[in-house]
Amino acid sequence: MGSQDYPGERVVVTPRPASLKDVASQSDSIVAFGHNMRDWLHEVRRSSSRPQLERAYAEEPATLRDRFPQGDVADAWLGAYAEHLASRIGRAPPDWAFHASRIADEPWFAIPTDPRLRALALIHSPLPFKRRNLYTSAVDLPLRLRAGRPRKSSQEKRLSNAERQRRFRKRRRAELKKLRELFAATVEDSP
Repeated sequence: MGSQDYPGERVVVTPRPASLKDVASQSDSIVAFGHNMRDWLHEVRRSSSRPQLERAYAEEPATLRDRFPQGDVADAWLGAYAEHLASRIGRAPPDWAFHASRIADEPWFAIPTDPRLRALALIHSPLPFKRRNLYTSAVDLPLRLRAGRPRKSSQEKRLSNAERQRRFRKRRRAELKKLRELFAATVEDSP
């Protein structure tokens, strides 16, 4: 957790949650949960490999039903997104996502009042959400997996470049040493 100083006040900057476990640990209300889920989705959007995405849902988050009102809905969202993300990347969902505590007590609709939109949500909700009593016509889960190597941070790039330079210099020193030995051997053999 970092912080920055502004004239007259101290602002604490909380890092975005990298996993569903982080979302739960940083949430103390349904509003904070919504903000943390949005931040987590932003982090998921930046992921470029299946192992990175698996880490985003693998660890079991704490249950929120006793922490704040509508905590049961938050628990259901955590389980639904874990199962949905796992199916999108072709992996088995975690066992914790199917626990009975990950089902909302009452049906929850993203559009609470309009009966036509509720009907659409009943039809179009993905199965991981339906099975947890969550009904929404659209699920935000933008993934851009690419073939090849996963993206590296600038820090990782600097470290790998430094290591590559060390290996290059070591090879050059060995070659130079061998050339000096050959030169010394030819000078000794000369009349």
